[in-house]
Order: sequence, then structure tokens, then C-alpha cells
Amino acid sequence: MSSAPVPATRSRRDAVGASSVAAASLWSAAVTYVVMSIAAWALPQERATVLLTFLAVLFAVYGVLSGVALETTRSVAAAARDDHAAGPALWRVAAVVSACSTVTVLALVPFWRGRVLHGGDDVLVAALVVAVAGYGFHSVLAGAASGRAWWHQAAAVIAGEATVRLLATLAVVLVSATVAGMGVASALGALAWLLLAASSGRVRDSLALHADAPARTLARRMSAALVAQGASAVLVVGFPILLAATTDPADYATAAPLLLAISLTRAPVLLPLNALQGVAVSHLVRAGSRLGRLLVRLLAMVAAVAVVGALAAWVVGPWLIQILFGDDYAVDGAVLALLMLAAGGTAALTLTGACAQALSAHGWYVAGWVVALVACVVLLQVPGSLEARACLALGLAPLAGFAVHVVGLAGIRRSGRIAAVEGADA
Repeated sequence: MSSAPVPATRSRRDAVGASSVAAASLWSAAVTYVVMSIAAWALPQERATVLLTFLAVLFAVYGVLSGVALETTRSVAAAARDDHAAGPALWRVAAVVSACSTVTVLALVPFWRGRVLHGGDDVLVAALVVAVAGYGFHSVLAGAASGRAWWHQAAAVIAGEATVRLLATLAVVLVSATVAGMGVASALGALAWLLLAASSGRVRDSLALHADAPARTLARRMSAALVAQGASAVLVVGFPILLAATTDPADYATAAPLLLAISLTRAPVLLPLNALQGVAVSHLVRAGSRLGRLLVRLLAMVAAVAVVGALAAWVVGPWLIQILFGDDYAVDGAVLALLMLAAGGTAALTLTGACAQALSAHGWYVAGWVVALVACVVLLQVPGSLEARACLALGLAPLAGFAVHVVGLAGIRRSGRIAAVEGADA
């Protein structure tokens, strides 16, 4: 028995809704770079390096918690597809995630504060803790809305965080531009969901939805997603953490130009892709027989964007960075081109990971990202300049994880699990 075709109105609604999520993601990316640009112009380079490293820590933690969003998306989409929601209410899930994340960050502060935040103070640590507590609910809300294809609500959650972050930063800079003040301003975005929950009934409804599996099963799957997204977050947005931890503080103090170059070259490919992972997982869960072809098309698009972007970065990148951030921020065009190609490798790894998660292949999903992270740490030990070590680690490490995912997905296809998923659509 074949499934009924998807109504055209639903397809159009999904397309328009996904476009709103894409627009919100682009807005979030734009805000990130506006804040970075403000930091470059308003702070001395050494203080800007501290703030950029704090933002890397903040967004790395957010990246870890995006694993909660992705698993919530998968769980809610599966519950809606199968009309079976046997798990806990999502507001309970959000509360547990928030509490556990806060305790974990507090417990780890002694291990990373001095090594990573060279010159950072206790205000930044407190801001991180508050942000983590709020972002647990943000992640569950974004994931639940994506899982139910409530795209406009998912977009509002994404855009709301970025908007509050920008407005708070502008307010702080108008009073006095300091590292601590700008760090707190960025952290406040994690509480934007409170405004949305107070004003939107459907956002509140998202927290009342139930997962597709009992709490113990959900916790196991979410833990796997957190481990994988933790490795992903460090490679995608938290790379300065590794660079700071493996570099002499005196050398790292002037790393702001390289940190901005890494962020800029990753933006065209990775920021929209990471923000749209919930959309990708939701569609891949429902892709059935089209899953393999969809993945290949997406990988081809990523490769094309990375190659074109690398050429553009080589030609206009150095000029653009100095226009945006000032004459003190000079980066060679070859370095920018290599970083752009490296971003394409990380994007490919992100897509194969989303495919593995859509198939509930959590073991392979985690393995690919963990292998990539380990490879990155090892490659950063190679002697050389900051630029050479960064290009080497960011370029080769994702390819190692991508190879693991490809091996895992090929094994799943041979075992017939993809066929089983395809048959579920028949």
C-alpha cells in the first residue's frame, strides 16, 4: 500500500515556514558578526581576543545544547508521524536539561577558566552560567517547534535570541564598552524565550508536547546527541577554546584577527546549516526512499559553496576583513581560502551526522564527531604558527569524522535498515 501524496498546500506551507527559519538563521548570523565587529572597533586587540574567546565558549555550550534541540526535533516528529507520544512532557525535559547543564558548567569552571579565558573575570563566568540555564529551555522550544513543523515559531525562537543579544550589546556599548558588559549582553539572549512564551500560545504549546519514547530511552538518545553536538560545537564555533588551550598566552593574546577570519569563513556555510539542522533532521526523518539522493544533493551544494567561497576569500577576503574590523586586522588571502575549504569539510560532516541521527544511528553519529574532535586536538599539537596549526586542524579533522559517518551509513544501507525506513513510507 503506497502512501498518499503530500498535499501541495502542505508543501508550500513547509517551504514558506522553512524559509522563515532560514531568514531567522541569517539574522542570527548577522547579529553575531555585528557584535564581533563592535568588539573589534570598541576594544583594544588583547581585550577583543578575551571577548571573542568568551563568545566561543558561550556558543560552544549553545552548540552542545543544540543536541537537545535536534533530538527533540526527531522525537516530536516521530511522535507526530506515528501518532504515539509515550514520553515525558517537554517542559519537564527542558527543566532537567537546564538544571543538569548548569551544574555541569559550574563543576567544570576550575578546569577551563584560567586556561581558556586568559584575563577573563568572574562576571563572564556568571554570565555563562545564566546563559546555560536559559538556553536549555530555548533548545527544547526550538526543537519541539521544528518537530511539529511549526516553522514560524521555531524562527521566532531563533530570531528572538539574536535580537535580544544585539539590543543588549548596543545598550552596553552606548554606556561603556567593556569585556564584562558585552559578555553579559550576549548571554542575555538566552532568556529571550521567556518573552516569546509569555506572548505566544503556540510557543507555550510546544513545551506541553510529549516525546516519542519513555524518559530513560529519551535520556540515552539525548546523551548521545549531546556528546556528538559537543564535539561538533567545539569544531564549529568553539575552536578558539582548543586554540587558546594549546597556545602560549603571550602568542594567543594577538589572535583576534585569526579568530575573526575563522568565524567569517565559516559563516556562509556553517551558520545557516547549523541553525537549519532541525529542518534537515525533520525532512530526513520523512524522506524515506529519497534519503540517499537528498544527502548527495546537499553534499554537492556544500562542496560548490565551499569552492566558490574559497576563491572569493582569496581575492577579496583580506580587503573585506580590514574594511569590517580595521587596519590592525590583517589576514593573508591563502589562509582565508584554506579556512573556507575547511568550513566545507565541517559542513559535510554536519550533514552526514544529521542523516545518521535521522536513521536513529546514534552510535555512528557520535563516533564521527568524536573522531573529528580527537583528530583536531592531535593536529593542534603539530609545531607551527597559529595560522598553520588552525588550517591543518580545521581542514583535516572533519574529513576523518566524515569518513566514519560514510562507513556507518554504508553499513546501515547494507543491513537493510534504510530499506526498512523506506518501506515505512510505502
